[in-house]
Amino acid sequence: MVVICNKPYPNKSEYDEYFQQYSFPLSDFQKYAIQGIIQGQHALVTAHTGSGKTLPAEFAIQHFAKQNKKVIYTSPIKALSNQKFHDFSQKFPEISFGLFTGDIKTNPDADVLIMTTEILMNYLFTSLNKENSKVGLQFEIDIKNDLACVVFDEVHYINDVDRGQVWEKTILMLPLHVQMVMLSATIDNPQGFAKWCEKGLLDNGGKEVYLASTNHRVVPLTHYSFMTHTESVFKHIRDKVIQKEIKDNTNKILLLQDSNGNFNENNYKIINKIEKYYNNNHQYMKRKHVLNQLATHLRNHEMLPAIVFIFSRKQVEACANDITVPLLEFDSKVAYTVKHECDQIVRKLPNFQEYLDLPEYNHLVSLLEKGIGIHHSGMIPILREIVELMISKKYIKMLFATESFAIGLDCPIKTAVFMSMKKFDGHGERYLHAHEYTQMAGRAGRRGIDKLGYIVHCNNLYDTPSQYEYKKILGGVPQTLVSKYYISYGLILNLLKNGQTSNFHSFSEKSMIYNEIQSCIVSQKKELEKFIDEMKHTNRLKTPESICDMYLEQEEKYKTGSNNHRKKADKEMKRMRAEYIDVENDCKNYKKHKEQNKLIEKHKQDIDYTEQFIQNNTANICSILLNNKFMICSSDTLCNNYILDSHYELTGLGIIASNIAEIHPLIVTELLESWSYFKDFEPIQIVGLFSCFTNIRLPDDEKLHFVECEDEFVKQHVQLVKDKYIHYDTLEGDLYLQTGINYEDAMMYDMIDLSMKWCLCENELSCRKFIEYEVKEMNISIGDFTKAMLKIVTISKEWINVFEQLGHVEAQHKFSLIEPMILKYVTTSQSLYV
Repeated sequence: MVVICNKPYPNKSEYDEYFQQYSFPLSDFQKYAIQGIIQGQHALVTAHTGSGKTLPAEFAIQHFAKQNKKVIYTSPIKALSNQKFHDFSQKFPEISFGLFTGDIKTNPDADVLIMTTEILMNYLFTSLNKENSKVGLQFEIDIKNDLACVVFDEVHYINDVDRGQVWEKTILMLPLHVQMVMLSATIDNPQGFAKWCEKGLLDNGGKEVYLASTNHRVVPLTHYSFMTHTESVFKHIRDKVIQKEIKDNTNKILLLQDSNGNFNENNYKIINKIEKYYNNNHQYMKRKHVLNQLATHLRNHEMLPAIVFIFSRKQVEACANDITVPLLEFDSKVAYTVKHECDQIVRKLPNFQEYLDLPEYNHLVSLLEKGIGIHHSGMIPILREIVELMISKKYIKMLFATESFAIGLDCPIKTAVFMSMKKFDGHGERYLHAHEYTQMAGRAGRRGIDKLGYIVHCNNLYDTPSQYEYKKILGGVPQTLVSKYYISYGLILNLLKNGQTSNFHSFSEKSMIYNEIQSCIVSQKKELEKFIDEMKHTNRLKTPESICDMYLEQEEKYKTGSNNHRKKADKEMKRMRAEYIDVENDCKNYKKHKEQNKLIEKHKQDIDYTEQFIQNNTANICSILLNNKFMICSSDTLCNNYILDSHYELTGLGIIASNIAEIHPLIVTELLESWSYFKDFEPIQIVGLFSCFTNIRLPDDEKLHFVECEDEFVKQHVQLVKDKYIHYDTLEGDLYLQTGINYEDAMMYDMIDLSMKWCLCENELSCRKFIEYEVKEMNISIGDFTKAMLKIVTISKEWINVFEQLGHVEAQHKFSLIEPMILKYVTTSQSLYV
């Protein structure tokens, strides 16, 4: 039963000795979370950014380290994992930490293992069955005897459209004895989520969840608008009253919403009015002017450091370059020392000179010398980490960043600035959701330093939303938690690998989607009862149904037929009206009755479909796996259709596919034998093939929509893979399957030639020229190119593990040549944090 911790914590308790370890008073939610951890229960901590929700996780790390037990700390992104590894290693030198992100593997025997959630999920699918090969595991831990706790940082990622199911499956697979400490932004219905986390297994040794929540912000947030003007405005707007109104309300911040959530309608009207004055007189402020006026205001009113959120990676650097006003204090030494400090940091790397010679590095340093930073996913990871380190040193006064920076990365700032209230979400531009805005805005306000956190909107730079829309964005309504669980090929293959040989639907019936299905069925049945009740109250017919059918048929002929047919129909209808006085009125009721019957039948079908959703989807997935020889029925190897209670086992193909997570598990596996285990491929050609799965973002008008490659052999084999994708896409569509695979963007062809040419660069000079001319010509950033190469390496490592299990030495050796061919120069997995 969920322990809801919503009362003030007692002044005295048996846990005071733990609370007194800290040099500052703990919040009530922190005390409750610590109590839950000590009692051996789970803790779900939901709190705003900057409220101190990491403290219970740090307590758990120390608590279990003292007991010589292990802790796994998961995070949603590699960058956050790297930063946590660095921060924890410095904060707790007496505890050993390991890091596993797919790109980096260090200290597998540590007390605390930090990793992405995907790595933990894949480990659980493999390690819980002792008979599975341990080949390819990045670490090995005795879960039964050594693992005490798993910390899920940013657990609200369970709501992420693309990756949410990873959290759900990981939580489902954790053994009952393992405690969970879950850190989350505020979510809708946290009690429902906590109840699901208990897995309904309290009677079987499961644990309670301590729900330790707070809506209180230690540093309250206030939201403002900032508008500016130029003198040229007054050449077009001559009215002195309007001029005064503009001067009185620009180059200053106007309160939009106070820290209690009260929206200032009067100031909203002023903003709208000024915007109309500008628009009616075609006066549009240049971004550079707006940003410099804002920077001046923030500096003069001690509102720095600030983070400026921009929803375009290209615009991040452009906006940073726009700033010309001085930001640093007059006596600051940053301008003179930051280059030396950055150089010293980079010199820790073996290939430091390659970074020091980069134009991107020198440009970044020139910005840092002015107290300006940039941060987005298109940057080289090392340069991003330099910025993060400079933030921690308080050298950066204005940071220009994309939304991804709001995901957990430590950034002590005073003010958050928004240059737009809209973002592109892959389909089109839309207003920010309240939870997205809250996540970013929550970066403002430093605990123990600031009394207020400031949020500033640059209203000159975008069309002001309607009052309703603005209130909705600023309202901070938590995101509704909806299951992102999919019944996929990988799920069934991994359940088989983990020792479950039948009734695969039972695993999915423990997921959150099952609860949602049950709620949906209840709603559908209520709706059905309503229709049945309405039908009962339909007037009884006095005319036989057969006559009503005939009358309606004649009525239709009268409406649509020729003149001759219309006359005959009219005559027949008159005859029936004379014989059956109520026929006209009865026909109306009869039509309504038939429509109600159709609705009732449809609702019955919908209920049946919903009730059978998990079993039908499981059966369809299993039938595909059976038909394609990935699994067989233990008792009847000729069985091609899934039978609920039968027992199944993986075939050789199935074992291979169960080890593939980075690409579609079935497609390349199916082609493996006909390709003689890549016998005719050169390593460079494998790189070209795997580049199709790197998913680099390119504009639609620049992207290749067909297979194009200079190497005919690679082109043919990529086409074979593409045909397989089309086959599975069609098959899943015919069966109404949702496996979580996005077939539309599953493959890209722009990187094939580029990645193969990269393999041929043999020294620093050729690498530098290639990046400078070939990569940039395609509008691909070095950061994105690096991610693409790392993705190819990750895919190849999966196959190396497969070939090692199969004992296929030749293929294993061939694939081992890929990593050194493409991870070179600055395109590496290096990190300053490790």
